[in-house]
Amino acid sequence: MKEVYIINAGGYGRTVASLAEADPHYGVYWTVRGMLDSRCNIVHGSDDIPVVGDPMTHNYEPNQIIVCALGDPLLRDKYSRPLLEQGADFMNLMPNLHRAKGVTIAGGGIFELNTTIGADSKLGRFVLMHAFSVIGHDVEVGSYTTIGSFSFIGGGAKVGSYVTIYPHVTILPGVTIGDYAKLGAGSVVIKDVPPNCTVFGNPAKHLA
Repeated sequence: MKEVYIINAGGYGRTVASLAEADPHYGVYWTVRGMLDSRCNIVHGSDDIPVVGDPMTHNYEPNQIIVCALGDPLLRDKYSRPLLEQGADFMNLMPNLHRAKGVTIAGGGIFELNTTIGADSKLGRFVLMHAFSVIGHDVEVGSYTTIGSFSFIGGGAKVGSYVTIYPHVTILPGVTIGDYAKLGAGSVVIKDVPPNCTVFGNPAKHLA
């Protein structure tokens, strides 16, 4: 049986550990063995999943699977990179994802409960999709992007890499979101957002 290691022993890491236990593959093909965290003040992890090492120095072995439970796209990149360089296997954790035909998802993603992806959408590596969020048909989402709970991305939209979409955001069909953009909670995005831009409101406007 494979051993799963979760990067992040903090609150979200513990949440993802519970999510893993809800996956039908848990206890059949793999089990959660431990957590990886570089913070010296976190030594115990959850009640039954110990902190066993630092993701920056962990020695990957072929029987291991890694999950990167960090909400910040840049931190997901930073702490997954040393393991990727060792050839680590990062799983897509998706115990209750509904995906239509033609959807492609690269590795390392986390898809919380009650998430939906429409037909022929394409998602990059390490996409994090929080609960009750919806991606429409023919959408492209770049790597390391975070999609907050109760968000909706309309059909044909293009979302870049390292984008942070906070909860309750609506992106209208066909809109393009540039790399590293941030979309504030509750925003309604009706037009393209340039790279490295933060927008907020209804309709969403650039924050100086």
